[in-house]
Amino acid sequence: MSVMIRGQDRTRLKVMGDVEAELAVPADSAGRCWLSFSDGTLIEAAYGEDDDCRFAVSEEGAGIVRIQREGDSDVLRLDWRVEWVTVAGADHAARAMARGETMPVLPGLFA
Repeated sequence: MSVMIRGQDRTRLKVMGDVEAELAVPADSAGRCWLSFSDGTLIEAAYGEDDDCRFAVSEEGAGIVRIQREGDSDVLRLDWRVEWVTVAGADHAARAMARGETMPVLPGLFA
């Protein structure tokens, strides 16, 4: 059980596998968008100058993500049972920033 995604052009992403769809890349996103999957995976997709699509894992979910070059573009494969996938423009999504929190000091632990 898996899905594969490849960029069709600057306006569409082709999804194949457990979910079959053509997702529209938001027109105001300047060729960048976020893909979110039901397993918790978050992927950044970006189109280059020659309409080649590149994927980068931003957050790993339960599935195994593989990104391979095929011609000028990337093909993303997510091995997991995928129930849904959604796309959001780069300016229409927000992520929490990781904060380095200090560990509490336990009195007498290292005395």
